[in-house]
Amino acid sequence: MQRHPTQEIDAPSKTSGESAKPEIDDAGRHTIQRDRLRYSQVSGKGNTMSESSTTGRTRRLRIGVLDNDSCALEYIVAMLKQSTGSENNIADVWAYTKPAQAVQECRFGQHTDILIIDMALNGLTGAQVAAEIRRISPDTGIIGITSYTPEVYEQALADAGAQALLDKSTLRSTLIDAIAAVAEGKHYPEDSAFPDVSESTETTHSAAIHLTSAEQRIITLSMGHRTSRQIADELGISIATVFSHRRNIKRKFGVKEWHEVIAQCHALHVL
Repeated sequence: MQRHPTQEIDAPSKTSGESAKPEIDDAGRHTIQRDRLRYSQVSGKGNTMSESSTTGRTRRLRIGVLDNDSCALEYIVAMLKQSTGSENNIADVWAYTKPAQAVQECRFGQHTDILIIDMALNGLTGAQVAAEIRRISPDTGIIGITSYTPEVYEQALADAGAQALLDKSTLRSTLIDAIAAVAEGKHYPEDSAFPDVSESTETTHSAAIHLTSAEQRIITLSMGHRTSRQIADELGISIATVFSHRRNIKRKFGVKEWHEVIAQCHALHVL
């Protein structure tokens, strides 16, 4: 993803005794443990996180960040790290540069409360990733970010079930407020057309890709490097039927070439 040249992001300042630049391991994941985010400071409205009735301690907010631009990723994570708070109000932050890693984290990891997604991800759009996240994790709030004109992505992202879309050049003044709103299940800003988290599952029915069992089988076999003739023989159908299914699948994915379907499925681990 290339950032717009007129929208450079200022490097975050370092806090005393710690580096503002997180480290990235070989898997592309930031090695950040127990990054603290004081929620009363985030929301400005007091504590809105869930609270245990027995301990009185607030539940940690778990935030994910997906951006294939490692510099932007470091900036956002550092911004979250700077919002430090007490032991009772902390957030765990994970971050990845690859969509498939973020999808797998949301699918198999601990529940992610909020996912921050860049809109341009090397062949995938943020809306495509958001729709997949909404499908596998209906309660996760989603915030889109972009270096380009937000209006370009707004409708597709709203249709995918996200709660907000922020311009990267304004993150210092908007991100924390957006996190506070989305953590409460709301959209941001209040006058936007984005759905609340509770409404977004219904919203994504039109955005999610629905495949028949036959279409899923054809994609799976294609990902296993079967030819169309081999797929036809294995499924007991004609090769013309295989091509018909492939045309329908390409239409659903919004692409013209079959290899683009396979690339998207690999990138998102859809099947």
